[in-house]
Amino acid sequence: MSESVSISRRDVLRITAGVGLGAAFGLGVSREAFWRAGLHRVSETRVQMGTLVNITVVHPDNAGAHEMIDSAFLEMERLEAVLSRYRADSAVGRLNAAGLLEHAPSPLIEVIELALEVSRRSSGAFDVTVAPLVELYGSTFDRLGRPPTDREIDETLSYVGHDGLVVTGSTVTLEDRRMAISLDGVAKGFVVDRVVDQLSAKGAQRVLVDAGGDMASNRSSGRDEAWTIGIQHPRRTEATIGRVQLSGGGVATSGDYFRSFTPDHRHHDILDPRTGRPAQELSSASLLASSAMIADALSTAALVLGPVDGIDFIDGFQGAEGILVSKDGSQLLSKGMGKRLG
Repeated sequence: MSESVSISRRDVLRITAGVGLGAAFGLGVSREAFWRAGLHRVSETRVQMGTLVNITVVHPDNAGAHEMIDSAFLEMERLEAVLSRYRADSAVGRLNAAGLLEHAPSPLIEVIELALEVSRRSSGAFDVTVAPLVELYGSTFDRLGRPPTDREIDETLSYVGHDGLVVTGSTVTLEDRRMAISLDGVAKGFVVDRVVDQLSAKGAQRVLVDAGGDMASNRSSGRDEAWTIGIQHPRRTEATIGRVQLSGGGVATSGDYFRSFTPDHRHHDILDPRTGRPAQELSSASLLASSAMIADALSTAALVLGPVDGIDFIDGFQGAEGILVSKDGSQLLSKGMGKRLG
């Protein structure tokens, strides 16, 4: 004789908390269980912002959940049209071309102001004016198969520096016309946060957005509903270095393996804006913070700062926790990370 099993809406929300390396959602929960709880789980992956983006929501109405996800991807497209440096017609593209942008859209102002704060607090280890250096490395490896020369690096460094990026009201100025900004290390997190906020405001009970490793969720009512996020091992694709619980806020990882110009990961696109050279001491930096945007920026800064200064930097940033992996595979944790890492 079979026994009918009743499952509550809260039980479903709790069980759906498990995720692995990506945005898998709802392990061990059948469609029938969702139906009994009056909930629908909808997940969709698309290419956005140059990466795979997965959006998952739990909502009482299936059609409404699909509409919410469609709207979320449209919001991503709208923000990408403002913040992307690869589009000549974006706000960033126009700023880089002219060196001046009046009546800048509020998302751009918000992202730049956070970037400048992290630049100051990291003593320049994070700097969105690093764009000319990133372009130099990419083009030199593409054309010549080698890193740029010391002379080329030093010449480009002469017009890199966050002090030359000025925000006055809604006007943004680059004080040297050779300057340009790249928001690659902060904008993706900002967009992820905006989408989570939008989906929550529309009534989604559970939300997880994963944009190529920059992740955020809405806040749940209890720890048993938190997402379990696997932190990627920097050298073994299918392995994790630990798992953390995420219930509101964001998590992001920066690594020398995302865009590496050489097999040994010595040359990659996370550059120290102070020296013009790739960060050399760490393989990855994974950060938990109150938002994906903050986690995004802090992970880049920590990777550049290295193991000792990187941990000190994280510990000095309220609400942030992190784990750093050195080139030799050793791991360093911020003061509170040990309690959060499983």
